[in-house]
Amino acid sequence: MISRWIVGVMLLFGVLLFMLPKSDDETLSRIASASMLKCTRDFREQVARQVIRQDEVDVKFNNKCPDLIGSLEVNEHGEMVIGGELYSIRMILIPVVENDKIRWSCSGEPAAAVTKLCNR
Repeated sequence: MISRWIVGVMLLFGVLLFMLPKSDDETLSRIASASMLKCTRDFREQVARQVIRQDEVDVKFNNKCPDLIGSLEVNEHGEMVIGGELYSIRMILIPVVENDKIRWSCSGEPAAAVTKLCNR
């Protein structure tokens, strides 16, 4: 009876350990890259308005996430490169105009560290 109880507790403990969230660097960097995209949302909306109007992009980035975003460069066409501060992540976002709306084409390096929200 006691041995069954011990086996049951050990199995339950094993299942709970398996269910714990991962905290390896790759997972944390994917979370950081998703947060970097979120931190640039307002800025990307401002850039999108200028791109849709076919204006030269001259918006200045106000970095509200300096612990995540180390650099953000944007050219006159709205293409931007976001560099990570805490993690060595580099994401390239290119605005694509479709039916007077912007879709952001996104790629990043290292690929394993970039969120799946960044479409390739």
